[in-house]
Amino acid sequence: MAAEKRLHSPNWFRVAELKLRLRNHVRLHRTHYRGTLWYVLQDRTSGRFHRFTPAAYFFISLLDGTRTTSEAWDIACEALAAEALAQDDVIRLLATLHHADVLVGDVPPDIEELAERGRKGRSRARLMRVINPLAIRIPVLDPDGFLRLTLPLVRPILSVAGLVAWALLVLTGIALAAVHWGELTHNVLDRVLSLQNIALILVAYPAIKAIHELGHAYMIKRFGGEVHEIGVMLLVFLPVPYVDASDSLSFPQKWKRALVAAAGILAEMAMAAVAMIVWTGAEAGVVRAFAFNVMLIGGVSTVFFNGNPLLRFDGYFVLSDLVEIPNLARRANLYIGYWVQTRILGAKDVRNPATAPGEAGWFVFYAVAAFLYRLMIFSAVILFVATKFFVVGVVMALWALTLMFVVPVVKWLGFLFTSPVLNRTRGRALARLGAVVAVVAFVLLAIPLPFATMAEGVVTTPSEGRLVAEVDGTVAEVLVAQGAEVASGAPVLRLADPLLAARVALLEATVVERQARYDAVRAIDPGRARVTAAELAHAREDLALAKVRMSGLMVRARTGGRVALPGHTDLVGRAVRKGDVVGFVSPFVDPVVATLIPEADADLVRTATRRVEMRFVTNPATVHDGTVTREVPGLTATLPSLALATVGGGRIVLDPARPVEEARALQNFLALEVQPPAGQPFEAIGARVMLRFVHAPTPIAVRVYRRARQIFLSTFSV
Repeated sequence: MAAEKRLHSPNWFRVAELKLRLRNHVRLHRTHYRGTLWYVLQDRTSGRFHRFTPAAYFFISLLDGTRTTSEAWDIACEALAAEALAQDDVIRLLATLHHADVLVGDVPPDIEELAERGRKGRSRARLMRVINPLAIRIPVLDPDGFLRLTLPLVRPILSVAGLVAWALLVLTGIALAAVHWGELTHNVLDRVLSLQNIALILVAYPAIKAIHELGHAYMIKRFGGEVHEIGVMLLVFLPVPYVDASDSLSFPQKWKRALVAAAGILAEMAMAAVAMIVWTGAEAGVVRAFAFNVMLIGGVSTVFFNGNPLLRFDGYFVLSDLVEIPNLARRANLYIGYWVQTRILGAKDVRNPATAPGEAGWFVFYAVAAFLYRLMIFSAVILFVATKFFVVGVVMALWALTLMFVVPVVKWLGFLFTSPVLNRTRGRALARLGAVVAVVAFVLLAIPLPFATMAEGVVTTPSEGRLVAEVDGTVAEVLVAQGAEVASGAPVLRLADPLLAARVALLEATVVERQARYDAVRAIDPGRARVTAAELAHAREDLALAKVRMSGLMVRARTGGRVALPGHTDLVGRAVRKGDVVGFVSPFVDPVVATLIPEADADLVRTATRRVEMRFVTNPATVHDGTVTREVPGLTATLPSLALATVGGGRIVLDPARPVEEARALQNFLALEVQPPAGQPFEAIGARVMLRFVHAPTPIAVRVYRRARQIFLSTFSV
């Protein structure tokens, strides 16, 4: 009885006697997605595709214009038994085909329904132009004949040998970019935004995109497909070519579909690699500047936009084909809606968009990741534009907020109050949704959660604990063992400088010679004696200075403690410069930890820190209380140790315009010194320390507001 009710529909009489068939321009293709057989219906006039199950395909194949819908359904039930479509499923299938305008039949058309559909289609098109006025497509011509004639010229590129050549070319470009990275990125924003460079971009961008789109078109032809539309898209009012590559959806092999989607990316990467080679060899001028812009467009757009699967560009279609989930973005959003309707609103009889194992996980991941990435990209672009053109940035921000938040909220409100899905449970659904919103708001606004600022530090030593070379030289002898106890003034290292020793010997001989000359003329020629006396005094001063430098070849401890000599096993023979720190002398008790706090967190750490926790990487299981013993006035970009920089395994990015030895960061920091309780031993100078500045528990919303306010204030310098 239950099966009977499920199989039949009270609305069956509306379609039972219709005699229908597919239009002549419709084609059906057999393919597999995630191990499941599907049939793809291709409307060759509109370029649209629709996917159907084998049961739906079997029913559609019975619609030949002579059978009624009821007769076709009876045949399907007899042939497929339990796998046959229920009458409600048939009604929905016919509605889908009818809405796609791929059905014809012997019944007179419903003129009012068709007119209403046309009005809705025009309204929807106008709405899409309002929502997205910066991407308008204008079809121009059918390029299929041209592509068919020129395909033999590019076929060698679209082969395994061509792929190998492409890989070698791109690897060469990447290697050259790595070698010249500092020069490429130096002052890049000012260079890109100059008027001359913008003019070059306006020329380069359409040309690059034309080759990009031809890549899609030729790849489709390579696999036997057709391309019947090429046109111009006004992307932010900039004319950019486009091609209709939808015919690739009829390819049964997923790797062919993925290659078609990736063809434009591959073409841009090849162009960027060629441009990198040209840029490396060209002299400064228009050619080099043009090559730089080709690299910029082909590289940046590929990484952040065109090649990124989280945006609905080429990378998205590559991912969709590789994971065998067609229409991934839309179905992911539908799945989130399905989950909300069934789990939160308690709706029944809602169709699950996930039709194969594993799809649900992909839907959740993609919907969340794509939304967050779009939010990040929108925010970055809007902030950047607003710093240059504030009014334009505000307009873009309002537009983005409307698209990403206002429109979805309005749609959901319309669903909540008007959808027939909730006719029987609307009151309960609203109550459940209100409860969920209240709980989320309470968690975000009212529940204080642990809050702390994390930082890295290094163990330092006072200046008197450093063994500093007073002169240039080479380490000749290590006078004490590693870890030995020494007193203040004890010699630790002996440096050698053969040139300095020779100079001392020469000066000593000079002093003796001038002394003899002075003695010889002192009694007989007072005038000459005065000149010789001056020369003798000068020679003695030079000798005294040289001997002071000679004494500097002995590196002595300036305080008592244990000796620590980094690289002590191969220290002998190492060249050192004046001022180099060659070792340390320390009691290895009461360490001083130097740390840097980012400027954005400086005020929070300075005024709202309740306590400081320290973990030495040499003993991470033990947490020590810390005390801020010194704060450097103002802010600084100088690092106390390269161990805090990315080059030393830390988190701070160095200024690429400065030598690494200067240890200058890209941004300013608050410099602090923190110490554990008295008597705390430590193992090594320069050891990394993890610091946690604990603040009062704070709700998540307060933290987000504080960070957003900081970004706004710092971006607009207010």
